[in-house]
Amino acid sequence: SAGAVVIHKALKGKLRKMSGVFQSLLTPEKRAVRRLLELSRDKNSYFGGLVQDFISYVTDRGLLQTVRQFLTQMKSYLQQSSELQPPLESLIPDEQTERVLEKAMHKLVLKPLKPVLTLALHEASVRSGAWAELRENLNVAKTKMPAEMGVSDAAPPDHVSLEKIRTKLLSISKLYSPEKKVQRLLQVCKLIYAVMEDNSGRLFGADDFLPMLTYVLAQCDVPQLDHEVLYMMELLDPALLNGEGGYYLTSVYGALSLIKNVREEQAERALSSQTRDTLHQWHRRRTMQRTAPSIDDFQNYLRVALQERDSGCTAKTLRVRPQATVEDVCSLCAVKFCVDEPQEYGLFLETDGGRQQLAPDTHPQKIKAELHSRERPAAFHFIYRRPQDVLDHCQKDLVSNLNPKAKPVLFLHGVFSVWMKELTVFLTL
Repeated sequence: SAGAVVIHKALKGKLRKMSGVFQSLLTPEKRAVRRLLELSRDKNSYFGGLVQDFISYVTDRGLLQTVRQFLTQMKSYLQQSSELQPPLESLIPDEQTERVLEKAMHKLVLKPLKPVLTLALHEASVRSGAWAELRENLNVAKTKMPAEMGVSDAAPPDHVSLEKIRTKLLSISKLYSPEKKVQRLLQVCKLIYAVMEDNSGRLFGADDFLPMLTYVLAQCDVPQLDHEVLYMMELLDPALLNGEGGYYLTSVYGALSLIKNVREEQAERALSSQTRDTLHQWHRRRTMQRTAPSIDDFQNYLRVALQERDSGCTAKTLRVRPQATVEDVCSLCAVKFCVDEPQEYGLFLETDGGRQQLAPDTHPQKIKAELHSRERPAAFHFIYRRPQDVLDHCQKDLVSNLNPKAKPVLFLHGVFSVWMKELTVFLTL
């Protein structure tokens, strides 16, 4: 009825005003994160397209190391891009930028990917037989007395304390942020330390803590903690690895390693050389990732739009080597865009001055680099289309899809060189 419509409009207006009030109450950090979240969901923006494409890719593949590399890449891009409006420096102080961007990327990327990554880790563990073996070893470890696990002077936690610790361990799987997971793990470790000291009336060192941690984890029987530790070890910001959280994370990894080898003679008393080597290699690899890539390192990707007479425009980010020719790019486009008659298509460069078809032996990445190096770079687009088609009516769709105000990001080459040997294409588009 007319009355219902009036009431609906009035309520809608009041809700809009209330939303504006709540927005004004947000801290600068939350406003920055919210703005980044909005940009990540906007597929018409370059940053949003990359984030959504990557989430689709990981849904199909799922590599933790690649995810961490992507988080680092996107943080670097946001710090050097003018796409975010208002600029990040107008929202938060410079000294908070790194922390806020890391927090934002957890929300934009890890939150939607958490169920996918958890499932992938579990399925891989089941397929390899590691899950069944861990369950068996946990059952064996649970039957052992504290002294058999290497605990000497300290009294173990009672049933109430163990249940409290187990609840905290189970809650780790509900979090998507590796930093928050580590904070929860830190709470667990400090709780164990507190119980040891309260029961014995003295302080304990690391040599006493690891056997007690191993005993407690065995009694709590939370096998999925193994997946969570791997998630934290691979996705935690490298800058945090040398702190207290990083220390306890490696301690939990070591305790789980002892449980996995509990049936071997004396395995429960000392970390194996293999475990120590693994931890050393992991720490070296992760701390090497602390240096953020510069904009000069981003060289491996190209944004191309398919332009059709009847269906408008579709843009994809493609992995294109610097030495790749237009012919190579057209072959890749034919596969990615599922073109039926690829021989009828060509690659065009569109700028403010018009559009031109590129010769088969030219190099798109060199053209892109030259355009970016100009004193006043103008908007440009690479278009995959039929030369004979006159598609002026599609120009509006193209501009809305590619967002010419956004600087196309030049993706990282050096940091990703190892992973690219393992993957045929970084993004499945």
